[in-house]
Amino acid sequence: VFFFESEFSVPAERIACRKMWEYWGSERNSKSVPEDLQKLAPEQGLAAVERVLVEEDLENEGHVEEGNAHDGLVRFKDLEISAEADEELEVRSASGTFDENLADFDMGSPLRSELSMDSSPGSRSATPTVPSRHRRASVRRQKLVIILVGLPARGKTFLCNKLMRYFNWLGHPTKHINVGTFRRQTTGPMDAEFFDPNNARGSRVRHEAFIAALEDMEGWLAGDEAQVAILDATNSTSARRNYLRDRLHGKYEYMFLESVCSDQKVLEENYRLKMKYSPDYRDVSMDAALADFKTRIKMYESAYETITDRTLHYVKLIDMVTGRGHMDVNRISGYIPGKMVFYLMQICKALGRSRKIWLTRHGQSQYNVQGKVGGNSNLSTRGAAYTHILPEVLASRVPSVGGKAVPVAVWTSTLNRTIATASNLPYPKVRWKALDEIQSGVCDGLTYAEIKDQMPEEYEMRKKDKLRYRYPSGESYMDVIQRLEPVVIEVERDRECICIVAHQAVLRALYAYFMNRPLSAVPYIDIPLHTLIELAPKADGTMAETRFLVDVDKALKEMEWIELELQSGIACKSDESQSEGSSDKEDEASIARRVSEGKGGFRRSLSLKELAEHNLVVKSTLPQ
Repeated sequence: VFFFESEFSVPAERIACRKMWEYWGSERNSKSVPEDLQKLAPEQGLAAVERVLVEEDLENEGHVEEGNAHDGLVRFKDLEISAEADEELEVRSASGTFDENLADFDMGSPLRSELSMDSSPGSRSATPTVPSRHRRASVRRQKLVIILVGLPARGKTFLCNKLMRYFNWLGHPTKHINVGTFRRQTTGPMDAEFFDPNNARGSRVRHEAFIAALEDMEGWLAGDEAQVAILDATNSTSARRNYLRDRLHGKYEYMFLESVCSDQKVLEENYRLKMKYSPDYRDVSMDAALADFKTRIKMYESAYETITDRTLHYVKLIDMVTGRGHMDVNRISGYIPGKMVFYLMQICKALGRSRKIWLTRHGQSQYNVQGKVGGNSNLSTRGAAYTHILPEVLASRVPSVGGKAVPVAVWTSTLNRTIATASNLPYPKVRWKALDEIQSGVCDGLTYAEIKDQMPEEYEMRKKDKLRYRYPSGESYMDVIQRLEPVVIEVERDRECICIVAHQAVLRALYAYFMNRPLSAVPYIDIPLHTLIELAPKADGTMAETRFLVDVDKALKEMEWIELELQSGIACKSDESQSEGSSDKEDEASIARRVSEGKGGFRRSLSLKELAEHNLVVKSTLPQ
């Protein structure tokens, strides 16, 4: 039985039941099953095969981690599906009637499909037989605890925030638990002596904060929706890690993530960044803060023990920020841990780089004017004006290192309106099919009023759940997120600045990733036209956001008189400026205007100074 529905379009329990049935069915039909078992009736054979499988697993128990011997679970991606024996089922009678116990069974399931086959002379069996028992699928998501290990200022909080937003964006609810936050709630900022291993009071208070953080973490994981918890602390001794292993073993999957850095240049830079943002050193001078912080690190180093126990599940990042380091991956398997390892390999390549990411929608399109969905229309007059202002705004925001501008790449979709919007940007360009607007299927080219009139059921379904609603023959927001994952990975691994010119739904999904917005908010994120959104990475892995709103309507009025810069170097700016000049200047302006109009567009973009003078761009820094 094959299923082509997306996992986002049906309940997880239904998917799990299907996968479970496929699993047991494939085992029953496997060539590895002895011939004498294959000759049994289906209801006898299934039970016998399951018994053989259990016996084989018990024989191989020595190859399985302790506590993970055959547990009756089918694992699919991040789902664990248990299959416990349930109520009896009657075999369908020759008359085609079913036992009433089947009334509540899902008609979409493989088992129900098998039961409901029509009898026909050419069929292999006029009265299909069914197993006398079926299994009720119990579905739960894997609960994973990621435990950070490392000395202060090794990028642990950076890694936590990165992983949290990545997993949340992919639909795996994740919480970051910082032990230092719990400690500060009790003590407030403390100096280095507090962290001395020989300080009895300090050790007691820090242990109490650690236990409080663990209880908060376990409370989070007890919820039905919670899936991943990230414990952010030094966890720098074997005794502490053994305590965590004993406490979590048998309750959750767990793994350690250690960050090691020995490059003094990198460490000095990390120390200074940490001093700027650390609550422990607020209102403390940089020199005093650095001196105290380095003393604190020496306190930790006196008791620090790196991970060497190969029986633990761990990933160790060793000098990855330098570009010359490596990863040590030990006993890591599973869907989420595997994705985490791949993700870490990308984000570590861009650590320590001064870069920015810009997001902007294409200029207003003809379909935008008409209120239509989808399509591949060209820009309107307002959209064309934005293409001439955007280059100056973007150029003014490119950071420089050593007096030299950082390289910039421009990514667009393959649709006309984004390509045209980026056409005046003087940077290398790449077109991504993955950046195309959400596919609206049969609704393409319609207005929402027309969709409501022609397809009222679709209109109401979309209104009820915009996140998961899929246009007929089109996509949902969740589908868009899935196809954008390669784009996110490339953004993370790239070391240069990137400007992404794309579409509203696509930028909503990307913005939600960068700013750690919940999935439920994705369809409602405000991504206005003619706005450049600047995201600047912060030391803790979060983003600072600034928006530049362009008044294209005012620009159109002003740009009537801001024309081609003539050989004399005189740029004509307004009626007022012309009236103050000579008649020669008026003639030059008139000629320039006719030339510009004859070419069907604006001949040059405004300078940043002109933008400011005409109040065409409004800078808006959002609260963090």
